[in-house]
Amino acid sequence: MKTLITILVNLLIGLLTMNAQTSSTSSSKSTSEVTISISDDSSEKSYSRSFAIIDMGKSFRIKIRFMKYMENDVKSYLIDQFGKENMTIEDEAYLWRKETENEELYEVRLKENRLRINVDKELASNKLIKKFERIGKELKSITSKNEN
Repeated sequence: MKTLITILVNLLIGLLTMNAQTSSTSSSKSTSEVTISISDDSSEKSYSRSFAIIDMGKSFRIKIRFMKYMENDVKSYLIDQFGKENMTIEDEAYLWRKETENEELYEVRLKENRLRINVDKELASNKLIKKFERIGKELKSITSKNEN
């Protein structure tokens, strides 16, 4: 009986150890942030822009905070890329979502001067991932423009 208990305990410890092992994933992150402060005699205004592309093993994300005056340019670009018929408005945010087999393939959320894009790389094709990489580069260019 003691031998049987010892075998079971060793088996249980072996299973727990095997499940505790983790696999390493590679990720890359590209970020840039610009803050501009303008001061005159009456008040001080501060504008901020940040841009991040986070490419991990299972997901691809883009996070952008841009100047308020760029909101219409960003929204127009997103409508060109994803279509107005696929757009929904929820809690004052513009959303584009695509699901496959009841799982979210991607979500694009624009709320005021903030944009978040999440793509599930496990569900997305290589072609779709390349499209979002291109969209990220173009959005970086759009949100880097100076006010004219």
